[in-house]
Amino acid sequence: MDNLNLSMFKQYDIRTRHNAINDQQKERLYNAIAVYYRDYVKAKSIVIGRDTRLYVPELAEGLTRLFRKAGIDVLLNPLPISTCQFYFSCMKERQSAGIMVTASHNPAEYIGLKLLAPEVSPIAFGCGPADGIAKIKELYIADAKVDGDKHAKLTIINYLEDYISYCMRLSGVKEGSLKGTKILLEFLNGSAGSEIALAFQKAGADLEVRNIVPDGFFRQGDPNPIIETSIAPARVAMKEGHFDFGFCFDGDGDRVDLMAPNGDQIVPGLNMSIIVKKMIGIYGGKKMDVYADVKAIPLSLCEIAKSGVKVHIIRNGHSFIKEKLREHCKDGYFAAEEESAHYYMNYPYDPDDLSKGFAAIESTLFIALLSARCYKEDVAAYERAYKLQTSLFREREWPLHCEAAPEKMPLLMDEVEKKMTDLGATIIKDMDDGSDLDACLMRFNLPKTFSADYSLEGTKWVQVAQRISRSEEAMCRWEVVSNDPEECARYNGYVKEITDRYVKAGYAHY
Repeated sequence: MDNLNLSMFKQYDIRTRHNAINDQQKERLYNAIAVYYRDYVKAKSIVIGRDTRLYVPELAEGLTRLFRKAGIDVLLNPLPISTCQFYFSCMKERQSAGIMVTASHNPAEYIGLKLLAPEVSPIAFGCGPADGIAKIKELYIADAKVDGDKHAKLTIINYLEDYISYCMRLSGVKEGSLKGTKILLEFLNGSAGSEIALAFQKAGADLEVRNIVPDGFFRQGDPNPIIETSIAPARVAMKEGHFDFGFCFDGDGDRVDLMAPNGDQIVPGLNMSIIVKKMIGIYGGKKMDVYADVKAIPLSLCEIAKSGVKVHIIRNGHSFIKEKLREHCKDGYFAAEEESAHYYMNYPYDPDDLSKGFAAIESTLFIALLSARCYKEDVAAYERAYKLQTSLFREREWPLHCEAAPEKMPLLMDEVEKKMTDLGATIIKDMDDGSDLDACLMRFNLPKTFSADYSLEGTKWVQVAQRISRSEEAMCRWEVVSNDPEECARYNGYVKEITDRYVKAGYAHY
């Protein structure tokens, strides 16, 4: 099995380095995926999109060939597009399945696939028809093959203009309504540039765009907004250009970081606390529940709750979050945010007729337009948000690699949890519906849930978030946040005392 590269089957997608999969393995993968969509998803047609990466055209061509051979019609956009535009294309073709050929924010040498069933429903490991990616992996190992030689239909699609119109309509941003607003857009040579810049041009904004040309070499650096060497030039440009605000997007355009005039990020949770007030209006106030991921800052949760919405903690993972939004849409859940700058929402198929249903997807164009509208209408709200975040002290999520002894990870994490429990922590390990949080939140002087009238003023609080990464092999992660620098350092130190012992014993490394 070692020569099959089984590690490419991740929790939420299929992803690997280009040089780690040869031509025979690619053909084997195309066959396995085509058989899965034909026999288990029962797809009659499939939407295929791709980003700007150097090696993804080959995958898009290979998948198109095998799907057609399997008798599945292909709706192909051959141009580089964002994952969000791909999702919108699947909304337009809701009876079709979908595959986006992308490796998101990873370095240039990576390739990958994000998978959807019809009705824009996510496919991941253990999620989707016949356990999703788990079944594809099984078919891949078995060397399943598409029999026969059908020649299903190929249709070229492009929903760029429809996508821009939809997002402007939904966000309430009209042509010319952002006139007089000076905005910087940083695309890191990813695939979202055209749709974002065209929409903001139509809205009349005074734009400066950086690295807008799709370039799979990613000459600016890895297309990841949290990598400082990649984003540093944009921060400098923000300071020197006297912009009102700015946005930075990752390689496939499904992450959007909001930048303050000095180039600092405004954390997603605090941005959510402002834009959520407009989101509520989309549903006529009939949906009032949102999700925030385990790393969400308590201050953000408190601010979001002040809008009158109910805030619920959710485990990390794009597919999982979207599936939960779909599952609980009828119960009033409408949006979610992750501190990695991912925003999710139950987007209406028809903004004028909500009875036609919703698709749980990401749309950075909508989020950017809505954030720009809110920024223009209430600058003071963003100035307050930035001031609030400067009162925080944070040990950003740091990893511990446990490849030498992965079986030690549960013991290690239990030890951290026991230490925090002994110190008086409130422990949160389940979601509101009883599902496993797949993480452990350990809170001090904080409630389990935040209400609209709850205040953090005058309270010294700490939150420790602990989880096993599902996108990397054998890795634990911790993040500590507090409104007191000494408390933040102290509780991070408690964790490090434990992890240091595992490192010293040779079970792990930093």
